[in-house]
Amino acid sequence: MKQLLTILIVMLSFSLFAQEKGVSPIIHPTIQPSSHPATYAVVVGISNYQDEGIPDLRFADKDAEAFAGFLQSPAGGSLDEDHLKVLINHKATVAQFAIALDWLWEVVKEDDRVIIYFSGHGDVERKSITQPGYLLCWDAPSRVYMAGGAFNVRDLNDVVSTLSVQNKAKVILVTDACRAGKLSGSGIGGSQATAANLAKQYANEIKILSCQPDEYSIEGEQWGGGRGAFSYHLLDGLNGMADRNTDQSVTLMEIRGYLEEKVSVEVAPHNQLPMVVGNGREKLTDVFPKILAQLKAGKKSQMQLFTATESRGIEDDVLAALSASGAEADSNIVEMYLAFKESLSNKNFLEPADACAELYYTILSEEPQLGRLHSSMRRNYAAALQDDAQQVMNTMLKSGLIETILNDAKSLVNPYYNYPKYLERAGGLLGEDHYMYKVLQARKHFFEGMTHKKRKDSRIAFRQALSWQPDMAHAMVYLIRRFEAEQKDSAEYYFKQATTLIPSWVEPYLALGEYYHDRLKQPNKQEEMLNRAGQLDSASVLVWFKKAAFYGSQNKLDLAEKWYVKTVQKTSEDICFPCAHNNLGTVYYNTQRYDLAEHQLKKAIQLDSNFSKAYNNLGMIYLNNHRYDLAEHYYKKAIQFDSTNVGAYEDLGLVYFNTRHYAEAEKHLIKSIQLDSTRVDAYLKLGNVYKDTRRYDLAEQQYKKSIQLDSTNFKPYSNLGLVYFSTRRYGLAEQTYKKTIQLNSTFWMPYANLGVMYQSLQRWEESEKMVQKSIEYGPPIGELVVILGNSFTHLPGRLEDAKKTLDKGLKMSPNNPDAFIYLAQWSIKKNQMGEAWQYLEQGLEKGFGNGQLERSDLQEGPDFEGMRKERKWEELMMKYFPEESKD
Repeated sequence: MKQLLTILIVMLSFSLFAQEKGVSPIIHPTIQPSSHPATYAVVVGISNYQDEGIPDLRFADKDAEAFAGFLQSPAGGSLDEDHLKVLINHKATVAQFAIALDWLWEVVKEDDRVIIYFSGHGDVERKSITQPGYLLCWDAPSRVYMAGGAFNVRDLNDVVSTLSVQNKAKVILVTDACRAGKLSGSGIGGSQATAANLAKQYANEIKILSCQPDEYSIEGEQWGGGRGAFSYHLLDGLNGMADRNTDQSVTLMEIRGYLEEKVSVEVAPHNQLPMVVGNGREKLTDVFPKILAQLKAGKKSQMQLFTATESRGIEDDVLAALSASGAEADSNIVEMYLAFKESLSNKNFLEPADACAELYYTILSEEPQLGRLHSSMRRNYAAALQDDAQQVMNTMLKSGLIETILNDAKSLVNPYYNYPKYLERAGGLLGEDHYMYKVLQARKHFFEGMTHKKRKDSRIAFRQALSWQPDMAHAMVYLIRRFEAEQKDSAEYYFKQATTLIPSWVEPYLALGEYYHDRLKQPNKQEEMLNRAGQLDSASVLVWFKKAAFYGSQNKLDLAEKWYVKTVQKTSEDICFPCAHNNLGTVYYNTQRYDLAEHQLKKAIQLDSNFSKAYNNLGMIYLNNHRYDLAEHYYKKAIQFDSTNVGAYEDLGLVYFNTRHYAEAEKHLIKSIQLDSTRVDAYLKLGNVYKDTRRYDLAEQQYKKSIQLDSTNFKPYSNLGLVYFSTRRYGLAEQTYKKTIQLNSTFWMPYANLGVMYQSLQRWEESEKMVQKSIEYGPPIGELVVILGNSFTHLPGRLEDAKKTLDKGLKMSPNNPDAFIYLAQWSIKKNQMGEAWQYLEQGLEKGFGNGQLERSDLQEGPDFEGMRKERKWEELMMKYFPEESKD
């Protein structure tokens, strides 16, 4: 609640416009000017008082500055410093105010216009007909106003009368008076008495008062970012919004109607009805069509707002009286009222049931001793319930960045889940007759649409929002994204509606672009919409971000990087945009610039320490670089902040698989599948756990489930082939490997696996062909070269090729035990038994059994049949396989 008194004294015809500074071309219809009448003004605004005993105000200085700015503008007459004196806060001493008024006496001539604007406290110290009150200047004492620092209203009336009668100037008196506050005369209605005396008509002035003498003047953030409702709409009205008959002028009657309509409606449930005294036909100002058009255009995209209002002065009086009574019941009321306010501050609206704002409000609204606070309690509770929703919608209009939060929250409980309940309650508090009721109902359905997972349900909710508020552009934009491919006409219809309502808003272009891409599979059309949005607002961070995301989806990582870099360079403390840093980090990750990726992802976490995806992506970097301890740490962090992060569970399972913690791997992979049973790779990885722990039946089930979900994915076929091979179902293995090759003819692994299997079946020519293919398509792996050498060993006429190939493989993989065993076989074929024994023992020393070959290949293979009869064979077996030899 604004604790101030604002006084504006203006000329009778109040024409503020001039062809040159200080000169107005407007002529009173019944009085001819003597010569070029001038306009003079004194504007005073005080919010911060010198004496701590006088409560400071919130927007008194802002109201004064806004009015001074109006007077300095072409619409207000372009007053210069020779015609306008502005005194704000510490400059507004009583001496400076008196000097300014004295200046008016000196310079104002017949038919001139005079404006005196005072925004500050008004008060009296005793009820007396002879003491009409004081205007408290910056240096006023907290009491004994006669001692100085306060300007007597009687003296102000003398100034007004002198200017009107003696100087024959044209005067209008406007007061914006609020009577809340702990002033010296608050106990005897000092502010009210001051306002009532100011309303008296001592001469032929026109007077406009912000409210009735028994009402309060309301202020809040919703009016111009922090203004009084009355003064805010007064300027709008004078700029032409009050011109109801569109005759390009504003009369006193039009101002009366405009203020009564706007102010009384917007401050509800408080009561504030402006008063206007004077000839309603008097013209106050001319209307500049261009300025009015700009004003209307600016308001066209403005949403209806509803915010809390200040009631500190009244609140202090009521609570002080209750506390002074000393009664326990009154003390409990004060305690509960403070708990109510704390609940609003902490946003504990409906929960917990035994300690929430709803409970406290229900009790306190029935308490008669708080009667003076009931209106502000109801308004402020309703405002708090819808404040966060309002901020979301404001952000959508300003930058649109809220959309990125929604996109990032797909796997989370939607952050707007409670908004519909809050907005429903806010509407119930205000009632169906309140001007905000339909708006609140529309917003309730809008946020319901944002929380629905199914597009059909969202469409229904957004259309319900439009049924309550047909011009709700927010609902139109989100509706565009929810249409199916065959509903293209509807998507384009709402795009046209939204761009007509708010021509400068980029969101409709982005929404339609996403519709073209996601529903119609037309990326070129999305790019066109992105470019049009960029032309509309080349500095839009959201457009840059959307361009980056688009090029990322098209795998044009250079362009994605360009726009992400531009986005993160623009963002700062005023725009917390961790998504851009996260996404830029993924671009760097996909281009293997891991240090840069790590930096961006850590920046995202710095901006939002709960950002699960950024932790997840850091885990990916460390997993990819085999830094498994760090990968484990960050995946656990991702799960900590989002227990439904499926990818984190899946990749953490892979970390445990790679570190051979198979039980943990199994547990986390199963959890990922429980959260999302459609994840192809999760089944594949779980199958690998079972395969490596020789639970082949379970592995087979997982691979088949993966194939069932995506029959075009070659990876589960490849691993299923290994299961068949390991369980000696060679026909199925061969068939499955060939299916893998059919799906991806350049994937080297099925060729290698077929080559190994053909060797075990002694199908040497087929093995050689498959291994050759695996070497052609695969990375340089020494083991593959060794296997190829073994095939040559068993092919007629290829012994020389075998030796060269085995030597090459051994050079590439010097610790490969299989290479020595194959060289031993080659030596046997060359009848070089001494070398054969050497190679055999080297293979055993290198850890035979860790490669492709198994113990059975030694004990049963035909190549070593002769050597197995030798005593030396038994000695080697006892040396390298002592446990088995005992058996």
